[in-house]
Amino acid sequence: MIARVVSSARGLLPGLITVLLMYLFSTSVAWAQFSSPQNLDPASASISLGSSFQSDAWLVYTYDIDETGNVVNATIQSTNGVLEVEQAVLQQVNAMQFRPAQRSGKPVKVSADPVVYTWILDKPREMSPRFAELYQQAWDLYAAENYDAAFDIAIKLKAYPGRNAKEEVKFQVLAASLASRWNDEAAELQHLSRVVEFQSLALNNNFNNSYVSTQQYLQILKRMQTLQLNNRMLADAGNTLDRMQSLGRGSEVVAEAASQYSQAEQEIQALPDVVIAGELVPLYREGPGSWKAGLSRRDFSISDVRGRVGAVFLVCAAGERSLRYPSREPWAIPTGWSQCKIDVTGEAGTRLVLHQYAPGQLSAPQ
Repeated sequence: MIARVVSSARGLLPGLITVLLMYLFSTSVAWAQFSSPQNLDPASASISLGSSFQSDAWLVYTYDIDETGNVVNATIQSTNGVLEVEQAVLQQVNAMQFRPAQRSGKPVKVSADPVVYTWILDKPREMSPRFAELYQQAWDLYAAENYDAAFDIAIKLKAYPGRNAKEEVKFQVLAASLASRWNDEAAELQHLSRVVEFQSLALNNNFNNSYVSTQQYLQILKRMQTLQLNNRMLADAGNTLDRMQSLGRGSEVVAEAASQYSQAEQEIQALPDVVIAGELVPLYREGPGSWKAGLSRRDFSISDVRGRVGAVFLVCAAGERSLRYPSREPWAIPTGWSQCKIDVTGEAGTRLVLHQYAPGQLSAPQ
């Protein structure tokens, strides 16, 4: 199976949150022959940082578990450059102990999928003077329609060492704006989704300090909904509208978004096959890719795969399920399951098409 664990570190420090997305061990080997490793101390799966860590940090790390259950090859794959957090995370990861995985009754070495770890603080949001200077230069070039030069500065901002969460959000807004000028809707949506990740953490945990104003956030969400509807991602667009209504029900921008969604919903639901194009995106450079999309219909399949799909999962509020891939028949959401999405992992850059069928319109994947 694949498991996603989202844990909040409450009580470490007022206004402090740790978020851990952990993609546990997957395998294409038949489950009867393979048993996953078992953490001998489950509490150690949640990285714990103390009040001495006062810098926003986020990183992606990977590790292996050898035949004896020891963690080996723990590596930081991507980071915003806060060295003390990197060291603390690696120290705790290396200390984990497992009952090793087994294949056909024999211990085997396995690899964990990438883990995303985010540590942000509730404190006044400020950009460093140099970051702010570069950021303003990029927007000046953007206003002059010199998008290539603005992009060059955006690359510097992305690599800015030790950038804080506000600087990350500012960079993502700039990158999304550049992507919109180049009509790259997939990239624009990816950048805006990153803004939503950080703003949602602040709102969900009642931070006194958020990253963008409520009005700007509503505009960002409205643009996300437009992009999602353009790609027929009806379930995702519905979730985005829910966010907007929870923040600004009755406002003009929310009313416009609701009207846009209602019209698109009628058009999309009338289609016998709702087709969505997807691409597996890596969490770090040279890493494996993943792609997720909300499901608005019970029966679905994927086709036109260009690249390599490693595994397909159905993730719902009621639970998760590994789906047989490739499959000659469409998959179906179990009765009673809701808030479902498909989660595809495999080689980064792999492209595919998701089909969602109306009743009576089933077709086998190609």
